[in-house]
Amino acid sequence: MDDRGQGLVSIIAICYNHALFIREALDSVFAQTYQHIELIIVDDASTDQSAAVIQSCITGKNIQFIQNSSNEGNCRAFNKALALSKGTYIIDFALDDLMYPERVAKQVALLAQSGSNTGVCFTNVDIVNTESQLIQQHYPTFHHKLHKDFIPQGNVFAALLSRYYINPVSMMFKREVIEALNGYDESLAYEDFDFWIRSSRLFNYVYLPEVVSAKRIVPNSLSTLFYEQRQQHMFESTLRVCKKAWWLCETEEEKKALVHRCRYEIKQALTYKYTSVVKEYTAILKTIDPLFYTYGIFIRAVACIWK
Repeated sequence: MDDRGQGLVSIIAICYNHALFIREALDSVFAQTYQHIELIIVDDASTDQSAAVIQSCITGKNIQFIQNSSNEGNCRAFNKALALSKGTYIIDFALDDLMYPERVAKQVALLAQSGSNTGVCFTNVDIVNTESQLIQQHYPTFHHKLHKDFIPQGNVFAALLSRYYINPVSMMFKREVIEALNGYDESLAYEDFDFWIRSSRLFNYVYLPEVVSAKRIVPNSLSTLFYEQRQQHMFESTLRVCKKAWWLCETEEEKKALVHRCRYEIKQALTYKYTSVVKEYTAILKTIDPLFYTYGIFIRAVACIWK
């Protein structure tokens, strides 16, 4: 079966102040061995030379390019491009990251041979610096702490709820997955956690044990500073996803996973002094198990001290 027989892949590339890395990122897309690809680029009102660099890279190519006049955030920017896309498979790709030549071909092949209820493929990832030099690989550093001997796949709802272990850079998903979710939730500050929780309730995940892409770490970047200014919105967004998860939990194991997550998020909120969300997390804990009520009282007392 040739590429076209396996389906079109839509790569949705979101950019915010990535001018220094755009050419290398786009070259990595152009170098894919899988040929049946459409590329849709969204520049989310960058304040550097990103738009000009993108234009210079795509001149003469059949590529859709959207320039936002104001910054809309990744969720809304992605949904705007998604509405224009036609692919059977979707990749959400930031223009400071990289994909290796066989990435698309290998992920399409694995998803195509997986069961009909498998909707998301993820992989290992290189973590690189601004010079594209390897720092480390995502696994084993970010192995799931409750599953140290294997990478959870299949029904991963509880695993994803309890701990971060999938690098979002590595994901490819079927169109039916994102359509079932009605796109990313645009009310949230970021998309990853919400996508994982909602999609894993409906679809299985499959793991490709190879490194086929790279996540770039850019300390003190303009984009990093921009999202740090929305830190309160990020805390509130995480809380909203945990509330969604509570309604999606079906088993005691899943409820225990939510307990792990809520405890972790309470610690984070206290560390960064966003105590407004603590009461709501303890309310979730109390609902799961009345024994957590005492724990909640203690946490709220600590929160009062931190105000």
